[in-house]
Amino acid sequence: MITTRSRETYDGSWRIVLYDADDGGRCAGTLGRSSFDAEIDDYYVQRAKELSRLQERVWAGEASPLALFMELSRMTVDDAAARMRLRKSQVRDHMTPAGFDKIPVATLRGYARLFDIAVADFFDFIHLDGAFAAEVTRSEGGLVQRVRIAPRAERG
Repeated sequence: MITTRSRETYDGSWRIVLYDADDGGRCAGTLGRSSFDAEIDDYYVQRAKELSRLQERVWAGEASPLALFMELSRMTVDDAAARMRLRKSQVRDHMTPAGFDKIPVATLRGYARLFDIAVADFFDFIHLDGAFAAEVTRSEGGLVQRVRIAPRAERG
């Protein structure tokens, strides 16, 4: 998982289609801002805090990387078990550091597909400062990835 020191921010560019009846009684769409546009950046602030808290739990040995991705995705044990075709007790075990250590590679690959990440993201937490950017290319199965880290000016 690659994170940067600066959090994602909302630039105000999102628009939604609003439908209303025109003078002839037909439905007409217009492009506009949503009523909660001002709160979208607050969401990014909360997500950055949540990611930091979860990474600290993993680093302290309180949770596994799987638990981090499940919480970030707001996925329950029931959801993950059903999607992975595993028993709930297995998923709960995998959410602990000791249980995570025993996960077979094939199961890790399945979890990686579930979260749309590379398998390596369960094991690497790379933090970049603002001067650098990362370009990530994943293999077909998500087992291997290529990461290119370069100064932002070079990425042009």
